[in-house]
Amino acid sequence: MWYKLFSKNNLLRGCLGTLTFLLAFILSFYAAGQDSGEIKKMLGEVKDASYFDSTLLFKRGGELLSLNSDYVVKAEVHLYYGNYFYYTQRIEKAKSYFELSLKEAVQGRSKHFEILAQIRLAYIDYESGQHFSAENKINELLAVCRMEKDYENVAEAINFLAIIKEGASNTKEAAELYYEGLLVSEEHNLEYYKAVFKNNLGLIKLYSGQVENAEKDFREGLYIAEKGRNLRMANHLKMNLCLTFVQQNKPDSAYKLFFEVIDYSKRNNLPVEMGSNYINLGSALLNAGFPDTALAYFDSAITSVRKYNLYSTMIRGYFGKVETYLKKNNVRLAEENILIADTLIKRIDNLVIKAALFNLKYQFELIKGNYKNALENYISYTMLSDSINKDFNTKTIEELQYNYRVQQKEAELEKERSKSALLEIRNQKEKFLKWVIAGASLLIIIIFSAFFYNRYLRKLKEKQAVFSKMLIENIEEERKRISMDLHDDIGQNLSIIKAKVIKSGIESSIIENDISNLIEQTRELSRNLYPTNIEKIGITRAVASIMENLQSVKGLECSYEFCDSVVKLPLKVQTNIYRIIQECINNTIKHSGASGLKITINDINGVFTMVYLDNGSGIRSKKNNEGIGLLSIQERAKIINGSIDIDEKSVTGFRLILKFKTTKEI
Repeated sequence: MWYKLFSKNNLLRGCLGTLTFLLAFILSFYAAGQDSGEIKKMLGEVKDASYFDSTLLFKRGGELLSLNSDYVVKAEVHLYYGNYFYYTQRIEKAKSYFELSLKEAVQGRSKHFEILAQIRLAYIDYESGQHFSAENKINELLAVCRMEKDYENVAEAINFLAIIKEGASNTKEAAELYYEGLLVSEEHNLEYYKAVFKNNLGLIKLYSGQVENAEKDFREGLYIAEKGRNLRMANHLKMNLCLTFVQQNKPDSAYKLFFEVIDYSKRNNLPVEMGSNYINLGSALLNAGFPDTALAYFDSAITSVRKYNLYSTMIRGYFGKVETYLKKNNVRLAEENILIADTLIKRIDNLVIKAALFNLKYQFELIKGNYKNALENYISYTMLSDSINKDFNTKTIEELQYNYRVQQKEAELEKERSKSALLEIRNQKEKFLKWVIAGASLLIIIIFSAFFYNRYLRKLKEKQAVFSKMLIENIEEERKRISMDLHDDIGQNLSIIKAKVIKSGIESSIIENDISNLIEQTRELSRNLYPTNIEKIGITRAVASIMENLQSVKGLECSYEFCDSVVKLPLKVQTNIYRIIQECINNTIKHSGASGLKITINDINGVFTMVYLDNGSGIRSKKNNEGIGLLSIQERAKIINGSIDIDEKSVTGFRLILKFKTTKEI
């Protein structure tokens, strides 16, 4: 029945982090898309299986239910379970699955499946006799679907309303609804529902005598159904196409399709379709002149639907038997089957079937010669037929078809306008996407350029550091050589000259004093160039010697405080500390105008801190912090794995802090 229903480094790290996040997002989105595609594919298999393959239905459905906790997926699977049990006429079981689907759709906030489950439940109510409440419910749901723009459910609800109208013998209203549903389906590319509405319109045309138009609708619907692999819908259309062949007296064409349809119904355990197929085959055989074979098929139809209480199909089976017995002039058996059909017809409310019964009674009484009873039954038949068809005839069909074509043209024009608008939107999206791709490409180029430029700068700094280290070491070596030359060569030569002057007996204390001063200056210059006394007496005493000289010569108040472990430092480290102190003292003497200075060196768990402090003018601008002397201090600090911090905020005085930690590499 459903067939009718920052800094450079920080900037670089930030860019790389952003790029990593984007790549991770794209990959996760791609993986989610793959998972979503697999679930969609499995749901399609479950839907297809609900029409014909119970084994695959429950296998695939079980896999989805066990692997996925999404309420919407569960609602869809249980809806297809309900469809299957409805098709096989296990109504109570179907109802329980539709109710479960409705509950899960509400939990998953899926309005589409919530409405679809309610439509299915309303259909069950309708078949149980609750016609008025079912129609009201569907009208309410249709209004909601239109508001939500849920066009699949709009088509489903329209189809159901048309079925209700047909059941109440309002054929014109039913046809109007079918045409409306067909327009909605075509406008929104709902292929399955196109086939459904073509099928239902074809049936109305067939019963109103427009056999050729009906055949055209059935063929168009069959093409759509087979193209979309809607096998069950295709089977219904084949069955109805057979009816047109029966009406046109084409038994060979009918036989071919009948056997295909019966085979499908048998394989898929569809009792309603099975009964209808047997009846149609029986009618074809009866019209072809094979009444005995036809009787066998009518009996098969009745047997296949009896246990499901499908009264409409059973009555049609008995009607077929009555027609067969009348053709065979077996009045007694015809009367027996009329009485059975008369008893069953009281259980349903269908004017079309009642009219058909009056027609059979009329033929029966006519054969018996009871003309009075025949006339009464004929009058009842014509009155019911007129009532059914009073507003529905060939002209009505033509008007509806004309209105449908006009609306179809309007819909096509609207579709073209929508297509143009969509094309414009798509072009804008493509332009935007191109800009995004160009921007992303530019961003990637900038990131990689920044990365390689930063790496280049890092390598350059490393080379500069190595060069500075080698330069300072070479300077020290050169100073050592010059110091040795001054001490060993020039100093010794001056001492010899002094001895010769004294030995010659020349009386000149001035010359002697000048030579002595020159010798002392040479030694002082040698010590400054290379502090050999560090090797002999250590950095503490070497600095003490400088302090004593400053106090005596420059009049500076000097103090120092060194930890004991400083003398245990490697000679290379002591030498560089000494040079740093020398440079600081030179700056103090030349630039600060200080009257005192203090030097401290502390050792806390292997981390040494040297603080140099004077009470001079300090550093007034960054320009003063860019001299060769301070650059030399910074390079020497790097050589001993240290860092320099100069307090530039101090209003008076100069404060330098050196921190370092000795390692085996130094």
